[in-house]
Amino acid sequence: MIGAMAPRKEVTLSLFSFLFLVILALGLGSFYRFPGLERRPMHTDEAILAVKLSDFWQTGHFQYDPKDFHGPALHQVSWLWGKVAGWGDPMTWTESDLRLVCVLCGMGLLLVTLLFADALGRFGTAMAMLMCAVSPMMVFYSRYFIMEMLLVLLVALMLGCFWRYSQNGTRLWLLLGGCALGFQHATKETFVLNVGAAVAGWAVARVLVGEFQPRKGNGLSLGPARLKGRPARPWLWVLVPALLISVAAFSGLFRDWTAVKDSALTYLNYLERSGGSGHEKPWHYYLSLIFWRKDTLVWSEAMIGGLAVIGMIYSIVGEFKNTGRQAFLVFLSVYALVLFAGYSLLSYKTPWSILSGQYALTLLAGLGAGAVWSGISNRFFRLLWSFALTVGLYHLCYQTMLAIGNYRADQRNPYVYSHTSTDLLRLVAEVQKVAAERGEDFQAQVINRDAGWPLPWYLRTLSRVGYQTTVPEELFAPVIIADADLQPLVQAQLAGREYEERGPYGLRPGVYLTMFVAKPKPPPATPVPVLPVEPPASPLEMSLPPAGTISAPPTFSPTLPVLPGSLPLSPQ
Repeated sequence: MIGAMAPRKEVTLSLFSFLFLVILALGLGSFYRFPGLERRPMHTDEAILAVKLSDFWQTGHFQYDPKDFHGPALHQVSWLWGKVAGWGDPMTWTESDLRLVCVLCGMGLLLVTLLFADALGRFGTAMAMLMCAVSPMMVFYSRYFIMEMLLVLLVALMLGCFWRYSQNGTRLWLLLGGCALGFQHATKETFVLNVGAAVAGWAVARVLVGEFQPRKGNGLSLGPARLKGRPARPWLWVLVPALLISVAAFSGLFRDWTAVKDSALTYLNYLERSGGSGHEKPWHYYLSLIFWRKDTLVWSEAMIGGLAVIGMIYSIVGEFKNTGRQAFLVFLSVYALVLFAGYSLLSYKTPWSILSGQYALTLLAGLGAGAVWSGISNRFFRLLWSFALTVGLYHLCYQTMLAIGNYRADQRNPYVYSHTSTDLLRLVAEVQKVAAERGEDFQAQVINRDAGWPLPWYLRTLSRVGYQTTVPEELFAPVIIADADLQPLVQAQLAGREYEERGPYGLRPGVYLTMFVAKPKPPPATPVPVLPVEPPASPLEMSLPPAGTISAPPTFSPTLPVLPGSLPLSPQ
């Protein structure tokens, strides 16, 4: 057993101060998450998910791909929110509509933090909420239409439910936690790393501290009163709803059993992808995201990382009236460390993958801040510590404003990862202008190794647009958009034809596009009245048509691939 010393009386915030800081955290979280969601161009992943959501919205069927794109949970949550919010035709959806779903998940994460209030203490809980509210990483990805923020919310909800159950809660907490676990599987396959880290944390906490059950009541408790008698097999109350929710999500309410099978077989693909698949990073990549990242500007959430280390130490050497609380804090410390170690050992790394680990660090950072605050007996030094924390929060706010403001799509922002350039929006505007001018005569070919994503999202209202990954044998459309490095091949095919070159336009770092626009045909000349003349003396004296007035009709490629839902290109 650790922490066996007699605990001293813990200093806590007043309830009024606690509620004020909670409201402040929710206000700051809203201030940074809701406004200007449309300002950042769509990332390729966001655009692909948006098109898949459009298909799910129209057909009611989610086509699960076990090799990529993850599970149906984000689409199902978005569908539900879209029905409540009154979304119309997918052609009318905006970036703000889609990203608002993840904003709500980010705000939900702030509220879920309250489930840990009696483990972190009032001061620690308030600080954890404030840091989560203004963390540039959390804010940036709360405004990002990908699965990660939903996954972090579900993981936090599961851990919160299990903690509430251990503190005299009813088995309903186990049911809710099990549902959250099942929906994690339907969100993203990497949830298994969180489960593995949680099992490791539970085992270490049981060995070092013991049971999670409370010895005495402690702090602010949000769980219901304990029912008499505990279920003999509490894990059944978790696994049964988890399986039901997962199967129901993947099968579309028990209609597509192939997807259920593929959701298990997909881990064979993930074993291959763990080697990097083009996303290889050094082992310390995630630590650099937390503590120090410099690319012209310095980015750092070292306040969260440093306080989290203090929280981990406190979980071991601190004095606790409730050993169940200490068991949970040791669990949380081991969970965070194992999660970071697991992700760091994998070669495949993307910045958003570590968000669940970063949230665990934020909880521990709140604990560390509260431990120092309550351990300072002198009122002046406690005020000084509060001021230092305020300065640290301000620094996080400053970075957040940069991350979602002027650096929202700038590669010097560490959270911007292979992101779409704002310059692409200039190309989109020009294509739309040409389409409006040409009317029914408009067609476009997009030639890019990644099919031009996210252009299929931006040009989704233009039905006569085809997407190819290599230069085809024939170029025919009046608008051709191609990778800049394919420009010589395109120019060779268009030699002798009246096309205007425009660009280049940035697609993403190192990838540029060039647009070729066919010059409009001149209007037909006004017919000139022909005066009557004497018939020629012989057929040989008949005049021939002027040169250039006879030409072969253009031919069109019948196999040009098109975006799902759009019309195939065809001869005009």
